[in-house]
Amino acid sequence: MFSSFSARAPRSPRPARGMADRVRLAIAIGYGAAVTVTTGIVLAADLFADDPGFIGVFLILATTPLSMVSLYLLDFGEMPQALTNVLFYVATTGSGALQTWLLWPGRRRRRSAE
Repeated sequence: MFSSFSARAPRSPRPARGMADRVRLAIAIGYGAAVTVTTGIVLAADLFADDPGFIGVFLILATTPLSMVSLYLLDFGEMPQALTNVLFYVATTGSGALQTWLLWPGRRRRRSAE
């Protein structure tokens, strides 16, 4: 029948990360950690403090510029306070997560013509 068997060629190993990719990875991990810690601190202050004040400003500043856009698009009109708080955390932390993903060096890029 078949006289020869041809196996698929082995995959070439993944190229080593360059220095720029390592720096981008470190920045992305650091930024993601900063967003996570800031969200935890602001959430704890919001839940356990008698008067949290303007503590949410730190979360907005940590996730700027996308959080400003998302908060503007949400436009907290007439809503219950609990829903407003949940949407605030979703908008700011989601913006921080999106910005972390944009900084991540592992996502696929367009290949240039070879």
